[in-house]
Amino acid sequence: MTHSRVFALAAAFAATTAMHAQVRRDGPPARTSQQTTGDGAPATAQSQAALPPRERRAQAYAKLLEGERYFESAQGSGSTAAESLRRAQAAFQQAAELDPKLAEAHTALAEVALYFDDFQQSEQEGQAAARINPDNLGAHRVLSRVYTIKSGLAEGNLDRAVADKAVTELREVVRVHQNDAEAWALLAEFYVATGRDREAVEALRKWATLPASIEGRFYQLITRGRDLTPAAANARLSEVLIRAGRPAEAVAAIRRAISIEPDNTSYLQLLGEALEASGSADQSVIEELRRVVAQQPQNVAAVQMLARVQSRAGRVEDAAATLRAGITAARVGDERSRLTLQVQLAETFADASHYDDAVAVYEGMLKEHNVADAPLASEREKPFAVAVLSSIIALRKQAGQADEALATIERMRRLLGSSDPTADMQKGELLRSLGKRDEALAAVREARRRFPEEVGLLRLEAQTLAELGRGDEALGLLRPRLKGDATDYEEYLFMSSLLISAGRGAEAVEAARKALALAPADAPGPATNALIMLSSAQERSGDVKGAESTLRQVLAKDPNNATALNNLGYFLTEHDERLDEALGMIQRAVRAEPTNPSYLDSFGWAYYKLGKLKEAEHYLSDAARRNPASATIQEHLGDLFQRLGQRERAQTSWRKALSLAVEAADTTRIKAKLDGETNK
Repeated sequence: MTHSRVFALAAAFAATTAMHAQVRRDGPPARTSQQTTGDGAPATAQSQAALPPRERRAQAYAKLLEGERYFESAQGSGSTAAESLRRAQAAFQQAAELDPKLAEAHTALAEVALYFDDFQQSEQEGQAAARINPDNLGAHRVLSRVYTIKSGLAEGNLDRAVADKAVTELREVVRVHQNDAEAWALLAEFYVATGRDREAVEALRKWATLPASIEGRFYQLITRGRDLTPAAANARLSEVLIRAGRPAEAVAAIRRAISIEPDNTSYLQLLGEALEASGSADQSVIEELRRVVAQQPQNVAAVQMLARVQSRAGRVEDAAATLRAGITAARVGDERSRLTLQVQLAETFADASHYDDAVAVYEGMLKEHNVADAPLASEREKPFAVAVLSSIIALRKQAGQADEALATIERMRRLLGSSDPTADMQKGELLRSLGKRDEALAAVREARRRFPEEVGLLRLEAQTLAELGRGDEALGLLRPRLKGDATDYEEYLFMSSLLISAGRGAEAVEAARKALALAPADAPGPATNALIMLSSAQERSGDVKGAESTLRQVLAKDPNNATALNNLGYFLTEHDERLDEALGMIQRAVRAEPTNPSYLDSFGWAYYKLGKLKEAEHYLSDAARRNPASATIQEHLGDLFQRLGQRERAQTSWRKALSLAVEAADTTRIKAKLDGETNK
């Protein structure tokens, strides 16, 4: 693990961190027990022992002060600074030997060792100082820093046992000095990382009351740039409150941050997120945001926020006007801001089901970049054209305009030329989403004949075969790609997904476990993805308890993992277990990704199971609009409409679900629902 290189010396007597040194790291000097007399001549251990205790203590303090002077001169870089730091360490060591009960000497040695990345020595010296004086602030601070670095907090790969040690030392810091901003801030980060939101909020509230710290470098390194200021404290508090489902308090917190730093665009962005989470869209909020935009018309975050709130209030035309004004006001040459606002304008129309208006925005973007129907002249133009045309295709699919989607795909083919497989991928995906899997398979195989090395097409063929119940053929395409090394992680993960789709749960579990075994130890993401896949495979294989246990294992390490929260919530909902707990989990996932159709479907289904049909219809309809190709969402809508007594709408949704269903069990179940309604 790579740790932040941080050094802060705890000042003698006051035991507070003095400063940070940045010098060349040549390693610590050799430890020695040789001392010097007042005239600089070496002093023997025997001569030291002969000194009266009072004189030994006086000499110890003198050495401590000498070490501090050397340390103060160890600023900048180069050999001179490095030599000063070595002399400082030698003086501190002499002070500790002259007076073994001088806690400050051990604290200083711990800080020097920490600078040299000698965590073991730093820990030993810090513990020695704390044993001598349990109220030594510097000792607990350096120990908290050692454990914070070793915990993996900065890398997002938390070692829970080491994290607990860091929390213990941070609590000691605030016991000795209750107004230590760094300690409260780091405590909050550990609480957030371990899912202890209530304690995180308490720590952040305390930090927010404290003045800005002049020693924020360590916290910045651990949190990758966060400041140790009251404004930053309130902003972080707002983030945690949003995640904890307390949006009204989150709005109040971020407003406090903005009052301190009104020009901070990230705070304005966070205010928008808090307002969205709270559902606030009243006139007072809109007017407040309008004032911000009027003062800062080129503030993209403020423009986006106002437009989102207007759209949320159902004022789509106002939102569009806000975004168009922002596009016009964008600085000359600021193409990124223009594109950001143009995409949001298109998405605003799409969210309101104004699909033609959304397509018109994207067409305008293509026109601005001189993209028509002729083949593109430059490779540099391709990524932009592909992104915009893919968005248009997705809109046409959402609107149920299959012919228009196919026409856009052919337009993409003309623009990109015959040597690019992107249009073929899009066509295969479109046919799959329409339930035309035999046609999709034929199209993908024809494309693979032209692009035999294109992995995306190979996987699309395998996926389509699995959905057609031809799992062995699908696996036959994938197995030759296995190399017997760590690169097989992705292959096994994909195989597990295919086997789940094919209803072969036991084999899916085996593939997921192989992927998990190959996940790199120094990055939590791949292991988490493998565990989530494993849980789905376990459920498909009938291992209900194993599936729940695996998801809880993910949440124990990453309490805010939206996918795990959604999957576990949906799992509990499907089994009619602890529905209130399930709803809370899914709600947290939706807050993290409010436009994710899978999460919206889970949310609506949980409300359905709880008998809250109005809420269920809202979220299930939104999910179906965002992903019209999901058999599960359509089946859920059919069940809802049946319960509402809307038989025709129920049959329409079930028929669509039947056309999209892959597994035989799903097909049989949906047919039974249709037959039952038909016979009434």
